[in-house]
Amino acid sequence: MTMTTSLTRIQIYVLTTLLLGLGVMGYAGYRIAADLQREKTGYAAAHIADRVNSLIGRQQNAMEKIAARPDVAGALRRGRPQDLGRDAPELGALLPHALAARLLPVAGADGAGLDPACRNFVQHALAAENRTSAPEFHAAGALPEHYDLLHPVRDENGKPIGYVLGSFARKPLQELIERGLGNPREYLELQQANADETILAIATTGDRAAADTVEAVAVALADSRWTLLYWPRVTMPPFFAGARTFHFLLIVAAAAAMLALSMLLHVRARRAVRHDIVSLGRIFNDVRAGSVRVDYPMELRDFSSVFQYLRESGRRLAEEKTKLKDMGLIDHLSQLSNRRHFEMRLKELYDLARTHGPSSVLIMDVDHFKKVNDNHGHDAGDALITGFAAALRKTVRQSDVLARLGGDEFCIIYTYVPLEKAIALAERLRKQLPREIPLTKGIMHNVRWTGGLSTIGERDKKFDDVLWRADQAMIKAKEAGRNNTMSFDPANSQMPQKEIMRS
Repeated sequence: MTMTTSLTRIQIYVLTTLLLGLGVMGYAGYRIAADLQREKTGYAAAHIADRVNSLIGRQQNAMEKIAARPDVAGALRRGRPQDLGRDAPELGALLPHALAARLLPVAGADGAGLDPACRNFVQHALAAENRTSAPEFHAAGALPEHYDLLHPVRDENGKPIGYVLGSFARKPLQELIERGLGNPREYLELQQANADETILAIATTGDRAAADTVEAVAVALADSRWTLLYWPRVTMPPFFAGARTFHFLLIVAAAAAMLALSMLLHVRARRAVRHDIVSLGRIFNDVRAGSVRVDYPMELRDFSSVFQYLRESGRRLAEEKTKLKDMGLIDHLSQLSNRRHFEMRLKELYDLARTHGPSSVLIMDVDHFKKVNDNHGHDAGDALITGFAAALRKTVRQSDVLARLGGDEFCIIYTYVPLEKAIALAERLRKQLPREIPLTKGIMHNVRWTGGLSTIGERDKKFDDVLWRADQAMIKAKEAGRNNTMSFDPANSQMPQKEIMRS
């Protein structure tokens, strides 16, 4: 028997799948929360970078306004040192957080008179195409104290006549960085990439140890070589603290409730299925007994259509059986069709053979039936007949006709089955029928039977010609020693016999 899976195993599969799904959902939620936290960190770094960009933008706008002043242009045209230095304090006051401001004429734009670092910055700025520099710290070693900006001053034709050089304090940048730090255990650093590929830290704040534990969030500042690096200090708070303890216990309670509910549903499902299987068995028993009840209790609505179909089919079978009894077409001992009903069905199949195909007939005799009556009495013989009939009823297909012709002689009509297939069915029947049948007083009788098989032929003149051939084949089988089956093919002019199987 092929075994299928059980309800318990299905329930385990469902529960396992559900728990795995919850685990995957929990992990996905954790990843989403981590991504949101990182995105939030990125927003914080971008917000600080925007403040730095805003400060540099205000300073560049102020330098642009200074470069557009007529007096500045006049001083640069004259190029006299006293003119260039006279307005420097006033110009510096106009620049936000400026340490100093200088006017450089084109002729002296190489930075003469400046310290080497500032002169190097001016020379690099003049080498650029637009002659407008990005902010640059140009001190080495310790944190630099100022950064420079350079802006051209042009005449009415757009030709450069000089430059405005502004030096700005580092302190405002440092204050912006410090105000942007939300947690003193985090770390912020504003870096500058120099031309020689070195990195200069121009402003820092927070705990430097955070840079060794987490990955930095980097934000490049617009139009500069500056990059803001932010190391958020992510620390795991105690798990069982505050509301987290309540939420954890809530999750555990929900999981326990889910498990308990799942087991309860499993127990109810098994009980309901067992109940409905018992009802199904009652239907078959009632059909066999010929009395179908009006209703059968059911637990599962899913089986209602199946039960309804079986009940209606059983009711019709019981009514048909009662009708056959009333018509005298049922054998009273075996509860199978009698010879009269058998001949009626055989004639119907004979008339339909040309349109629906031939049917085959198997005649069976129980071997040594007379000895059972002689040795154990007629009650034992009746028990053998009823037991053999019940065994046939279990193995023969519902579409076939099963009848008792009289005494120990039984017959099966394989409806619309040709001879070759009928031979296979007869072989299977011999394998499936029980070897022993209980008689009266606990006596077990070894069942042996002899059979003859034939099929309705195209040249048959009467419906019972096939019955005659099957009977002749059975006679030959008895002559061959009984307990075997032989066939008679109507297509042959002779009467060849073929042994199908010997028990």
